[in-house]
Amino acid sequence: MQITFDPHNVQECATIARLLGTTAPAAQPDTAPAQPETAPAQPETVAAQPETAQPETVAAQPETATAQPETDCHGMVHDDAIHSTPASKNADGSWRAKRGQKEAYEAAIAAATAPPQATPQGMPVPQPASAAPATPPAPIDYKTMAERFMGKMADPDGLPAEYEAIYTALSIGYDDLETNQTSIARLSAYMDAVDNGDDHDGCVRHAMSA
Repeated sequence: MQITFDPHNVQECATIARLLGTTAPAAQPDTAPAQPETAPAQPETVAAQPETAQPETVAAQPETATAQPETDCHGMVHDDAIHSTPASKNADGSWRAKRGQKEAYEAAIAAATAPPQATPQGMPVPQPASAAPATPPAPIDYKTMAERFMGKMADPDGLPAEYEAIYTALSIGYDDLETNQTSIARLSAYMDAVDNGDDHDGCVRHAMSA
């Protein structure tokens, strides 16, 4: 047998329960307590921060440009030593000359207006020439020197001293005089000094330094 009832009807459930010998369960409420649909509104306004603008102006730097000294038509700066004081210019734009400084004034203008000296590029600098090696004196012929010396010995005024004293002073030996070029050169230099009018000592100094 099928029994049809409304499970939500408490009386019908109780009747069915009695019929079945059971206790009808307490009916559960269908809906839970309704939650509030709207939460308390949060304040949407936020404390506005004060807008403090940063200063956009920067302290201006003083423009201190170095003043260039005044020059005349020659590009010269006024010089109290050669220019008139107070400073004044001629009709052509040049500084007036100081009284009594005409020569210095004109020299300064010439120096200021002189064209610059051009230096050639890439030109080799000349090098000083190296000294040529000393050329040794040509050897003196013994026969020519001996004939000259014998002629002076024969002349009473030809030599200032005896030949033996001359040989000793010049360190000349008899044995190798014919082949020793140093001795030959000293004796020849001695006679050169005799021809120049030197005395014996002067002739010896000249011969030993030759």
